[in-house]
Amino acid sequence: MNTIKYNLVIVLLFISAIIFAQEKERAITLNGNIGLFYDTYNYSEQNYPTFRPRYLDNELRLNINATLQIGEYLSIPFGISISNQKTLYNLPELPEENLIDFIQNPRNNISINPEYKWIKGYLGTQTPSYSELTTGDTPIFGIGIELNPEKFIFSANYGLSQRAIESDLFLNIIGAYKQEILATRIGYGKIEGTKITLNFVKVKDDINSVINTPLYDTPIEGLTTSSLIELKIKEKLLFKTETAASIFTTNLNNSFSINNPTIESLNNIITINASSKGDISHVSSLDYISKKITVGGEIRYIGSGFVPVGYRNIEKDVLDYKIKSSFKLFKDKTSINGMFGIRRNNVKNTNLQSTKRVISNINVFSQVSETFSINANYSNFGFNNNEINNLIRIEMINNSFSLSPSYKFKSEKINHQINVNGSLNIFDQFDAISNSFVATKSKNLSLNYNLMFQEIPLNINFISLFFNNEMPLSTIKMSNYGTTVSYKFFDKKLSPSLGLNLSNITRDNFTTDHRFSIRFKAKYKITKKLQFNLSYRLNNYKYGSSRPNAITNEQRMQFAFLQKF
Repeated sequence: MNTIKYNLVIVLLFISAIIFAQEKERAITLNGNIGLFYDTYNYSEQNYPTFRPRYLDNELRLNINATLQIGEYLSIPFGISISNQKTLYNLPELPEENLIDFIQNPRNNISINPEYKWIKGYLGTQTPSYSELTTGDTPIFGIGIELNPEKFIFSANYGLSQRAIESDLFLNIIGAYKQEILATRIGYGKIEGTKITLNFVKVKDDINSVINTPLYDTPIEGLTTSSLIELKIKEKLLFKTETAASIFTTNLNNSFSINNPTIESLNNIITINASSKGDISHVSSLDYISKKITVGGEIRYIGSGFVPVGYRNIEKDVLDYKIKSSFKLFKDKTSINGMFGIRRNNVKNTNLQSTKRVISNINVFSQVSETFSINANYSNFGFNNNEINNLIRIEMINNSFSLSPSYKFKSEKINHQINVNGSLNIFDQFDAISNSFVATKSKNLSLNYNLMFQEIPLNINFISLFFNNEMPLSTIKMSNYGTTVSYKFFDKKLSPSLGLNLSNITRDNFTTDHRFSIRFKAKYKITKKLQFNLSYRLNNYKYGSSRPNAITNEQRMQFAFLQKF
């Protein structure tokens, strides 16, 4: 992989040098924005020692997104997003970082993507997206290139998807192997249109990248290859099909080999041992798309041993059937969208039980008049394991209904808008003890009223929410009331707003919890391209008898400078 990496670097530098030499005498422009953000947070608690803070005490972020345009064809978009956080989430502590570790950390995003006509390069953070069965959601830090002259397609990406972390049980550091991903594709057509491509993706952990073996982790290696066809059969008829195969080794330290000449011949490409598994998958879809009508269907099979190494997670050993449609009626003022699908798992009988899931959804929107519109939605989800024995029978049905009318009107000096949303969710689950279905019901009603004054820059908003959730062993009721007032001063350069919110939450037979929050926000345009933002929020939570005499107070203040250029 190192040889491939160095070759990609040389190719990118060579192409960039030629392009820059051709474009250097032409006009150069720089457009984009830069943002500097600082957040501070503190809290206090009474009779709640296990309270967990929701934010960092201090957080500093820098975001830069810009494009350097050199001449007519050469553009160099680049982005920088860095933070003083150690991780994106509340994960175990990491060891101290050097500069390279800081740049490569997934919490940061640093990328340069030069583009010249049909040539595009990737430097830094990138997420290769080739197809549904190969790679699409795993970010890497590395290098890549994409070529699409005429009808020729070629892409290659190489980089680090996980940096090495030494494990330390006493410091609560789980540890991880260094992991690299190589992805490439070649084909005919247009990357964003009709095409035929062959895709190849490989992932591998470096077992020598750490001294201490990571806790709860084994080194892996895998590859996925696929053929993808996307065709526009006619102007409105689209066909897509992909067939993929994968080999995945779950433990490179497994010492048991497989004595088979054919399998042993693959060891030049991927390490194969007793922990390895291989399988195939397939996805096909056909869609008819027009301005008035859309109809389509899809079939998807994912083998039990299939692993698309460029995706974090995927449900395996499933067979899906799905149809969908949409219609526009009454001069496009009414639209109807629907979907129905069935998913079966345990296709290869790798588990003791098989399950079937049915998913359906229909949505109707209608603009009845210039002032009134309504949206209705129904969805259904069913799940069962086809078992007669009640002791191991699993069956559940979920039905959701929602209705959302909207009405707007004008008075002499004020524009009014009223939005209402009501929803009902019913979840029925079979209970083996009572030999019957047990229902969980959730009801929700919300009201939103906006007043926008015509002669002065004043907006007032009122919201209310009522929620009731009834479960077999528990009940939750909540009411929420809030208002927000915003105004603009100094020729609309200063835009402050103040929001107040009160919530009452009742659980079972406990007395009610009360939560009050206040939020102040202000935006000030220093110049046409420079803006300062300020936000302050206070949350006060007084618990009822569920947590006697407990009180929490949270304060968060956020500052930001935003510059366009």
